[in-house]
Amino acid sequence: MNIRKPIDYSAMFAALDALMVADRPQIELYCGIGRLVSDRPEKGAAVAAAKYLSGAYPDVSGFSPRNLRRMREFYRAYENAPQVLAQTMTIGWTQNIVILENCVTTEERARYIAAVRRFHWSKTELLEKITKGTQEDNTPPLCSTEAVEEQLPLSDIDVSSAATPKDHSQANFSRLAAPDVIHWAKQEV
Repeated sequence: MNIRKPIDYSAMFAALDALMVADRPQIELYCGIGRLVSDRPEKGAAVAAAKYLSGAYPDVSGFSPRNLRRMREFYRAYENAPQVLAQTMTIGWTQNIVILENCVTTEERARYIAAVRRFHWSKTELLEKITKGTQEDNTPPLCSTEAVEEQLPLSDIDVSSAATPKDHSQANFSRLAAPDVIHWAKQEV
């Protein structure tokens, strides 16, 4: 018979209370909760923390077991990348989760975090960009200036019919890493 031993989570609960009363921004709070849950070796720590937070703070939403597991994974994904973690604090939780669940490497996550900050993508736009980036050819979703030059040598570009902002063109920033690299796409008026 498999009998579970009672686990003392009182230290984790006290630390969770300290985080909750500290009045931190949402992402910082969620990262702190993720750190506390991640530090626990028990398999049920996220569920126990979710149950405790939901009971102790019934007016605060976002403490489902699933979201607590996401907080734990969020912390683990960036615990060794403090520069990227600092950037995650500047975008919303929903965008962070989309990036976390759809990007494999820290470098890829950092690119999409920077893009969300630069272009103010919604969750839907971000998912679309990530999906297109993985379905298209092997071109990186957010190209650097060098990558663009490698793909399109300047000698191969016909500038005689180049679109300009004056003729109802629209800048396409969806695959760029630097704002000074602009691809113009002609639009019908």
